[in-house]
Order: sequence, then structure tokens, then C-alpha cells
Amino acid sequence: MTSDASIGLSERIRSKIRSIGLGAVLRMGVFKVLRPLASRWQRLQVRRQVYRIGREELANALGTSPDEILSVVARMRTELSCRLPVAPADVPAIRSLYLQHAPGLLDATIESADQVCEHVFDLLGSGPVALGPAIDWHVDFKSGYRWNPDLCFLHIAHSQTAGVDIKVPWELSRGHHLVLLAQTGLLTGDKKYSGECVKQISDWIVANPPGYGVNWACPMDVAIRAVNWLWTLALLAEWPDVNDAWWADVLATLVAHGRFLMTNLEVRDDGVTTNHYLADVVGLLYLGLCLKEVRDAERWRTFAVRELVAEMERQVLPDGVHYESSLSYHRLVTEMFLSSAVLCRRQGVELPPPFYNRLTKMCDFVQAYTKPNGLAPQIGDGDNGRLHMLTGYGRCDVRDHRHLLAVGGVLFDREDWRAASGSSWVEGLWFAGARQTTWAAASAGESRRSVAFPAGGFYILREEEDYVLFNCNPPGTSGVGTHKHNDVLSLEMHLGGEDILVDPGCFLYTSDPRDYNRFRSTCYHSTVRVDQAEQNRVIPEKLFCLHPDSRLHVMQWEIGQPVEQVAAEHHGYDRLADPVRHRREVQYHRSNGSWQVIDHLSSLAGRSHSHRLEWTLTFAPQCSLHPAETGWHVVTPNQRLWLEGPQLSAGGRFVELSPYIDEANVAPQYGALQRAPFLRWSWEGPFPAEGRFTISRAGSQSA
Repeated sequence: MTSDASIGLSERIRSKIRSIGLGAVLRMGVFKVLRPLASRWQRLQVRRQVYRIGREELANALGTSPDEILSVVARMRTELSCRLPVAPADVPAIRSLYLQHAPGLLDATIESADQVCEHVFDLLGSGPVALGPAIDWHVDFKSGYRWNPDLCFLHIAHSQTAGVDIKVPWELSRGHHLVLLAQTGLLTGDKKYSGECVKQISDWIVANPPGYGVNWACPMDVAIRAVNWLWTLALLAEWPDVNDAWWADVLATLVAHGRFLMTNLEVRDDGVTTNHYLADVVGLLYLGLCLKEVRDAERWRTFAVRELVAEMERQVLPDGVHYESSLSYHRLVTEMFLSSAVLCRRQGVELPPPFYNRLTKMCDFVQAYTKPNGLAPQIGDGDNGRLHMLTGYGRCDVRDHRHLLAVGGVLFDREDWRAASGSSWVEGLWFAGARQTTWAAASAGESRRSVAFPAGGFYILREEEDYVLFNCNPPGTSGVGTHKHNDVLSLEMHLGGEDILVDPGCFLYTSDPRDYNRFRSTCYHSTVRVDQAEQNRVIPEKLFCLHPDSRLHVMQWEIGQPVEQVAAEHHGYDRLADPVRHRREVQYHRSNGSWQVIDHLSSLAGRSHSHRLEWTLTFAPQCSLHPAETGWHVVTPNQRLWLEGPQLSAGGRFVELSPYIDEANVAPQYGALQRAPFLRWSWEGPFPAEGRFTISRAGSQSA
């Protein structure tokens, strides 16, 4: 990938002031000056072992004496079983609905739990890996690298040598699989699963003292672990073979989680918050509402409820789109808000109407961007992140976001969302329990209309089994571009129930910065690159940032007509010595079912300088392309499409092009690759220039 020249410090500061304001920039400067002092204070706290909770400190936290801890714990077990959205008493009804409406799901759940009992895990594209009789919680089992468990969390580097992925031990220690074990034990009555669950948590506690090692290096993961442990405890609350002494040890560690989170909240120096900070808040909300007997709980709850409401306003745009410019993180954030809202409602905590109004819009967006095959485009970064996995652990496609509609259906009593949740409807049972006496996995009623989300920059054209998403979303997170890719004016195209053009996804993060930048580059997306420049400049040494160059302007959005169309332009190339404007039109012609894309490239200076243009169309892995006289046959497992073009005219004259197929990789999930055809063509010359191509089922050409 060709990189732009380094971005000057003064330009970056001016950009920051424009996007987040002078006050936030000044705050950032102050925090950078104070950071060494804060780091020394944090290291001192760890050395003093303030996060370690022994029996005496646990007794103090519970407002009792060490001799009375177990009796208090016994009462907490009973209370906790009623504080989560679902209780052990709901399990018979859930089991019955599994058997009635989801044949085979119980068997699949047991099979997944058996794999966990054998310590076989498939995480972040690893494929099934057997970790042996004793799990080493400090290892990236994909590379074999092991972090020092005795190192203070502040000294844990998030990036190591090439190929080492810190997310692997983090993902394992989030404890999603522990909920699976608890569920399976309740659904089957088999003590094997609860026994394995108890053993793994005990082992984790011994191997990961608070504040030390890789699994305390990211507060977000600490928060998600706390949530999954609380779900696990609630489901095991009435299990007689789990004794109160074990519960006391787990509760002490959870108190440590809460205190750690309160002193290590993830707010950027400039005051910008992301999904990480929201996860911290949600972890504290769960701890505050579920462990009410702990003296810290009221403080955690009060803080978390206030910040939960504030983050909905701060992070979610008025049309319901999360502001980090990533559909994967929209899924994660929506899940965190939904889970928190159900928990609050369960415990009688009132959230304001604007919170629920925006959460409704978040679910509407999920329904809209879900393709006819039930999967979501992989726009922006994506690391398979979830708050909890209450169904489908180890089996569900990470691109299937419809579990959110199932939970939204419970919270808002929305029958259309339940219908649109498809096979993911079962997720809702773990939020409704016995209160949901019937549940039909209906498929009718799913929205098929074209819809726009202008604040988020997503324009979706739909007609029966055809779907096109036109990406007009700018660098998000208040202009920081944390999870944005250089995908402006790119397309996701799904025709006749099959993916045709796809976003390439996101392969890896810090373990391979070169691949990370490749997958977010302009030339990996179905759009146009000018003069080998990125639409938004990559900031050196900052993986999760893009310079906010590509301001967007949507010029046309017409639906409900014989020709539905959307048109937009971006300003990402205004910074070139000879500024260039790219405008793209997408048209759907109902009469023949064809989709036409027209690109206009013009020089803002009005001079006829020569520019190099490069087009990319990123096809789905199951597509094959075969050249014909005036275009390409696109062959899929179930249909044959016709790509007319590409055609290009410059200065009013037709230009001969030489398109070619470049076999490259797309990432169906984090850590996994598939080969796919990329159709590319280029041209160099003076402007104005206009390129176009059409994809349709109509017409035929001889090869």
C-alpha cells in the first residue's frame, strides 16, 4: 500500500480542534503532561495490592465479619439467581422451547460444551486447538508466545513481535464459554459441566492475581469477564455441588474487578470515548446491580447508570448508527446497551425515554443492514467482539447480528424484530425465560424497503432478494477514525440471495500492522483511488486512527420510483496538489433489475492535469469472473450475472481499458482468510473523466 506523506503536527492539532473542540485538545495536552505521574501512582497501587481482596477485605466489603462471610454468601446466591434477566427456574421452559422450536440446538449446545470440557477452543480464526489438561491463561496459543504473569498490567505491551496477538488470551479470559457450561449443566442436569466451570474459574483466579499479567492489561476485557462471570454465577446459584467457599473466592475477585474498573476507566486523553469505555460502564452496571450487598455497589451503580445514558447520547448518532464507523462495533455496542436495558428493567431501574428511543433506532439499523442471507456487511474494523454469547457459542457466524433483534424483541415487544431474527430467535429466551411461554421463529414480515441513515452515512437500496449498501460514512469517533476504513463510496452488493460485491473485512490488529493497513486501504474496497493516495491519510504509528480527510456530501436519494438512485461525493482528494473530487451515482432500474454505477472525477482547479485512477471491485469468494466481448460473466453457485463494462470516457472521448483479475484475500472473520477475485482497472490522463459499469441478470454475451 502506498502511504501518504507524514501528517504535520500542526495539521493534526488543527484537525483535532475542528473535530472535538479546543477544550478537548487542551485537556489532551494536560493529560499527556500528567501521564507519567498517573502511571507512577497506578504502579504504586498495584504494588500495594489494593486490588487483591482477601477474606478480611471481603468481609469489610460485605459489611460483616470474616466468620459470617459464608452465611452472607449463601444469602447472596439466592438473591443473585433472581437479579439477572433469566433465572434457573426458567430453564425447564427454555429447554421445552428449544426442543419444540429449535430441533438439534440442544445437541449442538452439548457438543460445544463437551469441546470446552476437553479444553478445545476455536478463537479468532485459530481453528480448533486443544490446550491440554491445564489451560495456560497467559498464552497466545496461535503463536505460542507467553506473557509474564508476574508483570504489572501497566507494563504489558499490547503489541509484540510480528504474529503475536494479545487478543487471544483476552478473548479466552472473557469467559464466554463459562456461560455455555453453566447453561448446559442446567439444560442437561449433568454435573460434569458445572464441575468444569468451577474448576476453570478457580484456576483462572489462582493464575491471574488482580493487577498482574496480560488479562488485566485491558479494562474492557476485565469488564466483559465480570459480566460473563455474573451470568455464570446466576445460572449456577441453585446448583448444590457448588459450595459457598468457592462462591466467596469468586465474589472477592469480582469486587477486585469493580475496583479495578473504577480506577482504570478507558477515556482517551482528548476526552473521546469508544466501545471500550462503554464496556467499562456496563461491567460496573452489572456489578452494581447484581452484587448489591457489596458496599461499593451503590457507587458503581450510580456511576454506571449516569454514564450509560450519557454514552448513548455521545456515541450513538440521531439515526441510531454507532459513531465508530464499523458495523461489527455497532453490533457490540447495541448488545451492551440492550443487555444493560433489560437488566435495568428487571431490577426496576428507570432509564429516560430518549435512551430507549435511540436504542430502538439502533435495532432498526441492524434490521436494515442485515442482508437477505441473514448476515451483515463487514464495514470497518471487526474483531468478533461480543459482550456475552448466550446461544451458538463456537458455531454461529460472526457476521450474523440478528440475535440483537431477538433481544430487542423481548425488550420492546416488537414482533417484526422477532420475525426478522430468523434462527437467532433463541437468544431472546435467555432474556425472557419463563415469561416467554411461546415463541415462533417466524420468517415473514422482514422489511424489504430501501432506507437511509444520513447521520451515519449508510444508504441501503433493496428489492426482494437484491440489496445494495452504499457507504457514505465519514471517519467516525468525533473525527478520530478509530475503526474506520478507507471505504468511502464503496459498495456491498447482494443479488438473488447471494453475495456479489463484499467488504473485505478486517484480518488482524496489532499482530500484523501491515495486513491491518492493507485491509483498510482504499484499493481493497470497491471504490476509486486517485494518484495512489488514501481517501483518508494513515497516521504513522497509530493503527486505530485515520486523518479525517474525506468529508462527504450526499447529493441525491430517490426511492419508490422506476429508477431508485443515490449519489454522493467526498472531499478526501481535495488535499492533492491538484485537488480532485470523486462523485459516485448508484442507480437501480426496476424495469430490468439492473444496477448501474457511474463515477465522475473532476479537477477542482479547472486545469487539465494528468491523474492516475484505479478502480477496484471486491467480489465474494464464491464468485468467478469470465471475460466476454464487452464485459464479464459473473458466475455464482446459483446464478449467472452480467457485468457490462467497465467503460471510461475522458474529455468526451471513449478510453480503452484493460481490466484484470487480481486474486487476493478477504476476511470472513477476524483471523481468517478466503481467496476472492478482485476486478481491477486503471487509467492515467487529464480530467474530467467518467467511468461506469452495470451488473444485471438481463442480457447475455458470448464468451
